[in-house]
Amino acid sequence: MAMLKTIKTSMNDIKQAQDGIKASMDGLKTELDTLKGNMERVQEQVKDKPAKFKSSLSYLKLGIGDLKAEAANIKQGFAQIKDAGKDREPAAALIAGAEFVHEASGFKLKRAGQVIGEITYAEGPEPDTWMANHTYVDPDHRGGNVAKQLLDRLVEEARLQEKMIFPVCSYVRAQFKRNDEYRDVWHQY
Repeated sequence: MAMLKTIKTSMNDIKQAQDGIKASMDGLKTELDTLKGNMERVQEQVKDKPAKFKSSLSYLKLGIGDLKAEAANIKQGFAQIKDAGKDREPAAALIAGAEFVHEASGFKLKRAGQVIGEITYAEGPEPDTWMANHTYVDPDHRGGNVAKQLLDRLVEEARLQEKMIFPVCSYVRAQFKRNDEYRDVWHQY
């Protein structure tokens, strides 16, 4: 009976991974369309406002980096399919006793000195903007809500400091697009 439960859980994990890959591919298509639109805006701004061009070019470069990260996420999704069914701790047990550590450029979630996950940001081109540029969760701790908790902590800090977040990281961008709860801190270009 336990074997059937494990197989069922593995099949669910595989389906979730496949759904994630499909969503990532859809996101990649959307990002390409956005990138094309941004390129057109940059060309218009070159003619009109050279100062804005620099800022737009920075955002365009970030978009290209985002596309690369999205491709890496798709690749990671395939790796997760291979890993589906491995014995793992329940998600709640993964973060029990963990604590957030605020560092100069982000937050880490640590348990017993081990980094479970991290989210980082850099100062944006405007003084009230952070660019969320990286989210990482240790492979042994993926599948829970560690990344979401890290994002929620970053958003909480941004609200406290009255900052807006430009989502360079593909995970952060996907969450911002899916969840209205982040609209108040989302710096959209």
